Amino acid sequence: LSQGALPTGRCHTAGRAEPTMSAVAHDSETKTAITPAEWEEWESQAHPPTIYQPPQKMAAFEMNCLYPCLRSYCCGVPACVRCCVLKPCCNQRIVSISQPDEWFAEMLSRTHPLCPDKYKGVFWMMDNVASEGVNTLQDGDWSSPRFMRKSAKYNWTVDAYNIWGSILSCNFWQRGGVHQFELGPGGKWMNIKVLLPGSHWIYELQPGDKLSRPDGSPMDFIPGHDFLRVSYVEQAPNSEVHYMYLLRRVAYLDAQGRVVKTKAYDELLEAARRCCAHGQLPFITDAQAVTFAKMPQQQRMGDAVGVLQPSSGGLTPAPPTDPIPA
Repeated sequence: LSQGALPTGRCHTAGRAEPTMSAVAHDSETKTAITPAEWEEWESQAHPPTIYQPPQKMAAFEMNCLYPCLRSYCCGVPACVRCCVLKPCCNQRIVSISQPDEWFAEMLSRTHPLCPDKYKGVFWMMDNVASEGVNTLQDGDWSSPRFMRKSAKYNWTVDAYNIWGSILSCNFWQRGGVHQFELGPGGKWMNIKVLLPGSHWIYELQPGDKLSRPDGSPMDFIPGHDFLRVSYVEQAPNSEVHYMYLLRRVAYLDAQGRVVKTKAYDELLEAARRCCAHGQLPFITDAQAVTFAKMPQQQRMGDAVGVLQPSSGGLTPAPPTDPIPA
């Protein structure tokens, strides 16, 4: 979901661009990326993948050479950059996946009044090979329940101490990290406006959808909690899949305003604790860096206006929600 896996958002890996959740457009105005006719065509013809086989994890060169290099600690250099530059300049905090309650609550404490309930919560970018961890969508600038812009500078974690995490943070703060999301009229497909070619989407997994691994075993998911992030090679329904991972809700607020962790959090914790073994990378580290979304100035000053207008990008304290049982 980031502005780009590498510094400019346009760099290439082994001859192809690497989209994370984004590689995003950074123009200053929200613009509709898809016409009504294009939405009608997409929603009537597009079908989500039924085989879960992320292409970015199938390439031997990337898995065995490039990814380990980008995820290396490089003799502590990225840690020095994080602690001496990014933390003080970007007001970043170092948090732990294994001790999430306090900072999950902080991430969930702000929500835009127009954010649909299904996009509220902390989401894990599972199988995203870039050094991105979890994020929230509820704090974005929702100009309507279908349109949202969000900066990856806030409520968007990256690995704290490796090369790729430091590159991503620098990229977010240098280029703005802005992402534009547009939900389709049917409510299942969300388009992500990006700089890279192809088409980039989030699909809400539905009851009755089938998703299996290449060996035929079922890929477990929970409708209402789990979404499929998928990039196609062409801006056309059902073209070749270029990138894929699951966007899984790992926490939300219940009706009493308490943080509830879902079953997916247990898998996230296991992944964060896993060391390199059997030729597989740990695609998320326990230590994450994050800058929390801020209370709008009017609310910090005690302004009685209350909820800000959507065009202002304002946030309100998150109302307790209990969308789906954990």
